[in-house]
Amino acid sequence: MSDSDDRGDIDDPVVVRTLLSASNPVADDPLSAVEQRRGESLLALLLADPSARSPRPGRGRGRVVVRRRRGVLAAAATVLVLAGALLGLTVVRTHDQATAMPLLPEPLLTATTGDHDGAVAALSEAARRQRESAQAGSGPVLYVRTQSYGLDIAVARNRATTTARTAITDLWRDRDGAVHSDRYIQQIDRAGADVGGPTPDDDDQFEGRSDSPPVPPEYDPALTPTDPAQISARLKAYALAQGYPVDLWATGEVLRFLRTGLTSPAQNAALYEVLAQIPTLFDAGPTRDRAGRPGHAVGLVVSDKSSLGLGIEYLIFSDTGAPLTIENVATPPPPGLHLPDASIIQSYVEIITTRRVPTVGATT
Repeated sequence: MSDSDDRGDIDDPVVVRTLLSASNPVADDPLSAVEQRRGESLLALLLADPSARSPRPGRGRGRVVVRRRRGVLAAAATVLVLAGALLGLTVVRTHDQATAMPLLPEPLLTATTGDHDGAVAALSEAARRQRESAQAGSGPVLYVRTQSYGLDIAVARNRATTTARTAITDLWRDRDGAVHSDRYIQQIDRAGADVGGPTPDDDDQFEGRSDSPPVPPEYDPALTPTDPAQISARLKAYALAQGYPVDLWATGEVLRFLRTGLTSPAQNAALYEVLAQIPTLFDAGPTRDRAGRPGHAVGLVVSDKSSLGLGIEYLIFSDTGAPLTIENVATPPPPGLHLPDASIIQSYVEIITTRRVPTVGATT
């Protein structure tokens, strides 16, 4: 990728680092004023430039989709996704057409076992540091930006189509619990072989703005208790009532809350202490996420004996204990999807930033 214009080279690795710098709690090097201005300019282009969006023919005027212009799409792919590519971790293309070519990033981690006591110690230390931390920003509204990747499986007529989709989501939780989100697709590609399955859902069904009413308190991550015993008791009671395996249910729910980015440092600490009680927890050691941020990883088994493959979810946190990335890896992938017979990322969520802001729509 080498497109450039009067806005500078959008594939410049310096620009990638600049765009990610505000979210990196452990930046390796300070940014120069030139890098900062350049990153802010490109980020504004990606998120606000109306020329990068156009109505799709045959759709309502309220719908907008990303125009398939090489320069803009390359810039969109650069943010975060290219950060992984610079480390040799993922394959990135500058279009978003569904094709038979794979867009399957390599897993950051593939270990399935490790030192349990080491993981407990690492999570306990992360919990301690989170309890000593304060939430960034000020104001009644919680703002979170994430990058998410996932394989979507469409099945019909005994055939399947597997699609890889990567998106950026801005989310605001208002003081009353209502959630407002703005999501746009970075990349969408056919991941499995063309096996005659149904056409994947159009990407405009997955992007745009949406509003959700408040949910019951027990389902709101922002209202998570800061007492780990209270969290464990609630999760265990629900799992037993529904006949679910307690440890698997607790693991899944804790990671689900963490990946929203809506939990405070004190709530993160409590959730870590719940995970430290899970028998399948193991240490995966120091690593870097797809944004190049250094951290420490632990792994947990998230599949039971009825699953067709082994599912491991990895939690990567910074040296302050802040959650950075949660990645779900299957070994091997589910059969019949024509995916490589290797460890496959089923999904990941990278928490780019989380902070308090004065109003919905604000980012600082």
